[in-house]
Amino acid sequence: MLLSSLSILMGAILVPSHYLWLYSTHIILVCLYLIWSKRLIVLFLTLLSFISVLFNEFSAVTMLTVSAGDEVSIDFEKKSVLIERASSFDEAAFSRNQRVQIMYFSEDGSRFVQEDFTLIFYDSNGASVASRDNAQKPNAILHQGVVTGVVLADKTGPWWQRNLYIQRQLAQLNLRFEHYDPQRFHQADVSLRDQILFKLDHHLERFDYWRFTKALLLGKDDLWSQRDTWIVRTLGLAHLFVVSGLHTGFMFIIGRMLSRIVWQIMPRNILLSGVTRWHCDAVIVIPLLFAYAYVTSWGEPVVRASIMLSVYLCARMLALKVSPYSIITFALWLVLLFDPRAVLSPGLWLSFSMVYLLIGFCQTSTKLLRLLAVQVMLSTASMVLILGWQEVISSVSIFVNILLIPLAGVVWFPWGLLSCAEVLLLGSSYSYALLDTGLGYLMLGIEWVAFSLPVLSFDTFSSNLPRWIMLSLLIAWVYQSPLKRGVIAATSIWAILFSSTFFNGFEADVTIVNNHHSLVLMDQETPVLVDTWAGSDLSKLRFDSYLNRAQDGYFLSPKPAAELTPHALLHHDVKWVVLHQEGLSKTEIILDALGVNWLVVPAGESLAFYFHDGSVSLRHSLCIYDFFLLKSDTCKRVEKLESVLNYKQI
Repeated sequence: MLLSSLSILMGAILVPSHYLWLYSTHIILVCLYLIWSKRLIVLFLTLLSFISVLFNEFSAVTMLTVSAGDEVSIDFEKKSVLIERASSFDEAAFSRNQRVQIMYFSEDGSRFVQEDFTLIFYDSNGASVASRDNAQKPNAILHQGVVTGVVLADKTGPWWQRNLYIQRQLAQLNLRFEHYDPQRFHQADVSLRDQILFKLDHHLERFDYWRFTKALLLGKDDLWSQRDTWIVRTLGLAHLFVVSGLHTGFMFIIGRMLSRIVWQIMPRNILLSGVTRWHCDAVIVIPLLFAYAYVTSWGEPVVRASIMLSVYLCARMLALKVSPYSIITFALWLVLLFDPRAVLSPGLWLSFSMVYLLIGFCQTSTKLLRLLAVQVMLSTASMVLILGWQEVISSVSIFVNILLIPLAGVVWFPWGLLSCAEVLLLGSSYSYALLDTGLGYLMLGIEWVAFSLPVLSFDTFSSNLPRWIMLSLLIAWVYQSPLKRGVIAATSIWAILFSSTFFNGFEADVTIVNNHHSLVLMDQETPVLVDTWAGSDLSKLRFDSYLNRAQDGYFLSPKPAAELTPHALLHHDVKWVVLHQEGLSKTEIILDALGVNWLVVPAGESLAFYFHDGSVSLRHSLCIYDFFLLKSDTCKRVEKLESVLNYKQI
């Protein structure tokens, strides 16, 4: 009965604007049918969906009146962007609720992104003309900067514009500040969450493996090195160190254990009053789930999983006889009711797809062989669903997950929570010291597996046909008793996924390799361009002709990057530069100021170009093990370059 309500919520986002008349007709027909059939509950849910769409998606379109070169003042405490209004400023067309995202670089090249900044326009006398209720305090600390670029939100644009649309940001303002003071820039009211994280880091960061425990419990990988990230991605364990439904499931189990203890010590007069075990579970578990969501910064996967499990507990508490599929579908409707734009988020569909698959794969038997088969099925299904976000995986990823997920759920996660409670309440870390000792032996084994055993490469498909074949096999597998026909489906899917590994797949057409801080352009196996050949002549580092594209402006960085002067960049009309090392802050500032795109191929790494059927695919060696929730800035730049190379004007 929720399909009509879901279609309204999804249609508001997915239907192109010039087809809104068809969308409106669909709503009218659905409502008339529900009235005629007297299905009042479904009609009520449908009207709720329609009201949600009206309030969330059909507000007045706001025109952004900010452009590159504008001078701005930033108040980080009140999260405001102050801009002097132009002579052509139209106050009537301005929305007082404009929210933008700002992006800037520190002096050492670190990239910072902050969301939900309010635009405030003021006149030459200093009076705010568009947001008087947000007037600045007399002693507010303002940071002067210049807008170097503006990226508008667009639900049909590239991933970076869609992401702005999903997050309800009108645009991203790229800024350059005159004076950068990190202590003053990041001054803000410290929340309870920040105080908890600071205290945990203060007591536990001296332990060698706290960085992994912190990622497991809180999803914070800020203490990881590139080596740690490489190991986790290689073994397919990224989902374990990014707070998700799995971690919410761990909290759900812990909450039910606490509920069981409370139930056993509860007075008899309460038990005889009609209170059931499900009532006790709902009272204890639901607040615990949302408290965990708060500590983990309200991560979308955690919030979605908390809603799913809360709906399940409420259904059991009310003794409703509904199927698991109905519960999950209702949870999906609730998520989209409050945030219809989440329909464009891959994480939403990945989360709910895996839950649906888990329900379809679950059997009554708990034999070890049956549990192993379920893990193989879920891993194979996830490979199909994440195809395009991850390009290689360890050959023993399934077995590592089979061993590590139960270990994390039974030992590592609850022990880590108890250790954190000890730190917060007592200020000691004795229990964590013992846990860290055990983690040392575990990580030694994980590193040996990651570096010693072979990996499998996902194939790159020029057609959507193999993807549809795999999805069809997956659907048939779930629909027709998966545990009986799983071998055929799994073998077929693996053969398609890893055909490039099994059958000696294709080589890159063009590759940029960094050999000892020297960039080399390889055509198949033949070096055709080296950065040391050019001397001071930047034109000799142009590699447009090797990309099979009617585009120009693509250059390798000269050996001394200081030769990328503003005059040289403008004279040669440079659009993209491949740098040979990170940390070239002055060069990067010049490139950003001139609107020149850049990406880094560090020493020992490579960037490969594959040409097929008129399109170009790129693979950066640092992004081979990339997972969409852990995507680095380099990988995002590679995706942008691939999008630009495949752009065709109509």
